Amino acid sequence: MFFRNRFSLLRWPLKPLFEHASNVADGSALEAHLGKARYSIRLLRYWWAGQALAEEAARLGRPLSVVDLGCERGWLKHFTPPGVVAHWTGLDWNPRFSVLRQAGYDEVLSANADETLPLAAGCADAVVSLHVFEHLPRPGATISEVSRLLRPGGIFLGGAPTMPGWLAWFRERYFRWRLGRGLIPPGGHITCLSPSRWRRLAGEVGLGVEFAVGSHAARMTGSRIENFLPWVRINQLWGALFPSLGSECYLKARRSGAWAAAPQPLPHGRGRLRLLWAVSAAAALLLLVAAGERWMRGADGNERLQTCRLSQWLGEHQDGNDHFIVVADKAIPAHIGVRKDATEVATPEEALQKLIHNRDAHILVGASELRQWSKAQWPAKLVVDDRLTAHGADYLLLKMPREQSQAEITN
Repeated sequence: MFFRNRFSLLRWPLKPLFEHASNVADGSALEAHLGKARYSIRLLRYWWAGQALAEEAARLGRPLSVVDLGCERGWLKHFTPPGVVAHWTGLDWNPRFSVLRQAGYDEVLSANADETLPLAAGCADAVVSLHVFEHLPRPGATISEVSRLLRPGGIFLGGAPTMPGWLAWFRERYFRWRLGRGLIPPGGHITCLSPSRWRRLAGEVGLGVEFAVGSHAARMTGSRIENFLPWVRINQLWGALFPSLGSECYLKARRSGAWAAAPQPLPHGRGRLRLLWAVSAAAALLLLVAAGERWMRGADGNERLQTCRLSQWLGEHQDGNDHFIVVADKAIPAHIGVRKDATEVATPEEALQKLIHNRDAHILVGASELRQWSKAQWPAKLVVDDRLTAHGADYLLLKMPREQSQAEITN
């Protein structure tokens, strides 16, 4: 059973991903991703969860009731084989109701994953949460809510970026330090989950881990190598053998009994060694923080901080096919222009021409600069997709709305 679970991703059939996905709307972002590679490693997170749900439905001999925590655009449902799920419930902090209705969710609710979830205890055969926990400040509280929703014998399927436990500890403290200084926008990565952390979190709320495996060693998004099945299978073999030495970790855990509201006793650790490790790690972290602050306060320190925050902001908007058109502006650090997904232009007219040819792109411009341009320079209607304030300056991301959403934007 150990080897069967550890190598589950290699056991499950893997066809070109466009054959696994069903009812994908023409012109949607998912269709665009499916057309880029036969085996896009970025989309494998939905494939494996759909296969795990299908295996569970076959074991029970009936379709499942599934809660998709962090459903976003409903991509998981497209990769789940027909007949596997009887009832889909989507939870998200900012649900896209029109998109999720198109995907076919039976129920969609607005929910903050850091608070009590708006569902009854024991309502689900499976809870799936893909790339949500790394954004949460209290993963232990959230997985406790996940456990509450599961029926006895129900499964939790989770996925998040990963790394070895000792490195994850330092990286998470670094994230929290940046968050406290306003260098990470709300919703950014603030938690780091190693396979051992996943196991500990699950065990504390009565979930028995069946596997915690890595997804891949190298992603290489956009490369032609993503069209070859052996490349994906080699990555999955690496993830099975070395779960923490990859990019993402996938977890399957099962609720062994009914939900217990009372606190459960936890195993005792080695308190003296824990204190030694805590003191050592704190000393190392203080040294790192001191070195980082000294570097930031050096020459051009303010520009480095500003560039770092802008790059983080752009990274939050990057979903794999976005491009950023940077209009020449003295308020925007020059280092932004060297990003592989950014192109600098000299005039608003040139930016608009590039945007017309790439409807998925964004224009990055300073608000003060935008106010100086006349309406004649913008013959097409643009909308503000997001705004960032950093170091006393406002930055805007502009985009051109798609035709199907034009009426919605006008209203």
